[in-house]
Amino acid sequence: MRIASVLFAGALATFAHAKYILKDDYSAPNFLNMFNFDTFDDPTHGYVNYVDQATADSMDMFNVSNGQVTFGVDHTNIASGRGRTSMRLTSKAQYTHGLVILDLAHMPGSICGTWPAFWMTGPNWPHSGEIDIIEGVNTASRNRMTMHTSDGCSLAGSSCQGSRGCHIEPADTNSYGTGLNDAHGGVYAMQWTSRWINIWFFPRGREPGDISGPHPNTGEWGHPTASFVGGSSCNIDEHFKDNHIVFDTTFCGDWAGAVWAQDATCAALAGSCQDYVRDHPEAFADSYWTVNSLRVYQSDTFQRDVAARSPAAEAIGQSVEQGEGITNTTLAIHDDDAAATSPSISTEAKGVTRHLHRHHLHHHHS
Repeated sequence: MRIASVLFAGALATFAHAKYILKDDYSAPNFLNMFNFDTFDDPTHGYVNYVDQATADSMDMFNVSNGQVTFGVDHTNIASGRGRTSMRLTSKAQYTHGLVILDLAHMPGSICGTWPAFWMTGPNWPHSGEIDIIEGVNTASRNRMTMHTSDGCSLAGSSCQGSRGCHIEPADTNSYGTGLNDAHGGVYAMQWTSRWINIWFFPRGREPGDISGPHPNTGEWGHPTASFVGGSSCNIDEHFKDNHIVFDTTFCGDWAGAVWAQDATCAALAGSCQDYVRDHPEAFADSYWTVNSLRVYQSDTFQRDVAARSPAAEAIGQSVEQGEGITNTTLAIHDDDAAATSPSISTEAKGVTRHLHRHHLHHHHS
């Protein structure tokens, strides 16, 4: 493992952990009023017919009850025209930095032909960046967390430019699709700062005690599931800004369709992804999202207590951004193994498998 750069070493004192305050609460009954229903053609050539709220309502494609929001796809009719009817929801608000916490009871299952995603993206793709928090295709059992940017940004050891992006794929199978549903859901949290973009997944029953409270403290959550650390390889503030939150479930297209023949389970069902999605509505009864809560937090006022700093560190001029929850005496960033943030910034992210997906073509931008 090669160390790309050591930012500083010496007697760096304890800093206060990050604190956040609630900015936007998308939980029921606010949820649908805080999103736009996109109806344009799928930018990644999916076999999908995105519809407006009135149409989705008339087809019983979403429901708000018992504090939960459920929305899915048409699983009754043979598809035609643009494809299977579905929903793509884009938040009216835009964000730069913050903490996004999604508590999911259910997401679209690991079903041949599907391509569900929960993600963020900004205008003029890819120049405002894209943060894919949950994404996968067909019978995938593992979540893929991916960053997409314009040229000049490498994170997690790979270039994030354009459609290919750079991604981290953990080994667990309870954080995506059917595995997540069988485990009664879980909680995703995405922290975005000038320094890094971190993503945590917590299985049901293992969530931090403060994650649904008014002031979640990421410094107490342990190592992120995925950590994309900026620095000399990527100025995060230049490459990520003004992002909307998006939910969508598309079908086939540039990823799910492109790898159809490589999935033996799917290839045995039909000659092509589109044929299967068109002719088998019953297969997609489990292609729905159920959201317990979705909240966006912004950083609070922080206090830093620097007890001592070495002359070498002062000479370097290294300062630590408030609210990052650093409690370490040595900080290093590795170009092939992103650092975690808490309780200290680690030089080794545990239990994370990284490889560049060679077939992942960008599917989100409009």
